[in-house]
Formats: sequence, structure tokens, C-alpha cells
Amino acid sequence: MRALFVSIVALSAPALAHAQHLDASKVSVIHPKSGVDMQELLGQGAALNSARQSIARFSIAPGTEYPESYNRASEEIFIVIAGRGTVWLDGKAQSLNTGDLVKIAPGVRHKVRADANAALSFYAISAPPFRPDDYVQTH
Repeated sequence: MRALFVSIVALSAPALAHAQHLDASKVSVIHPKSGVDMQELLGQGAALNSARQSIARFSIAPGTEYPESYNRASEEIFIVIAGRGTVWLDGKAQSLNTGDLVKIAPGVRHKVRADANAALSFYAISAPPFRPDDYVQTH
């Protein structure tokens, strides 16, 4: 039994070599809309490549709204890391605060706006990963 355990550990050790680190400060920022900064950190073709999920960091200036959209297949999760704002899920408004988590099923229309006096920063995590053909902007 011990020999089997050692063999399994030895076989799984190379998987650890595939761990990667990313210095997010070195990832380019894109501006999908005035007042919105976005960094694609992990995903298909992102700074860290992944075929299973994607992570983007959004920073929205005070009073700025990111337009309504939905994903055809991807589930999306927002993790608010700073600020305040509002998220609309199928037209229903809910307040957002630092530390909040929002789970958005495929097909659910959603938009986000930062409060007038506070910027809003959050991570958007999608699984499967973000693909332009899965994303539908409604306005």
C-alpha cells in the first residue's frame, strides 16, 4: 500500500509545476466604456490562460453605469472588493457594498452602476470562461 501511495504522489507532483503567479499591476487595462477600467486576468487568451473559467477586474467611476448584458451559457459571479453601487438582476435593483457577492445565472440580464459619490471595484468570475460570442449587450 505504501508503494502505491508514493507512486500516486510522484504522479501528481508535476501538476504542481503548472501553478502560475500573476502580478495584476502588469496587466493592461482596457476601457470598454468611459469611466470603466477592466483587466482580463484569467481566461481564454487572458494574461493567465484558462479553458475552465475567467476572472476580470472592473473599476467603475462614481456615477458611471456599465450597460445591461447577459451571458448565454456562462454563470457569472461578482465579488465586490471596494466601494458601493447598485446591480440590477432582470430589472430588480439591489445595493452593492464591499464584500458582497452576486451570483448571476446564464440568461439573467444584469447591469451595474457605481454610487454617485463612490467608485465601485469588483471581480467578475465566469465559468465557462468569457467568450465574446456568449456575451450579449442589450442596450
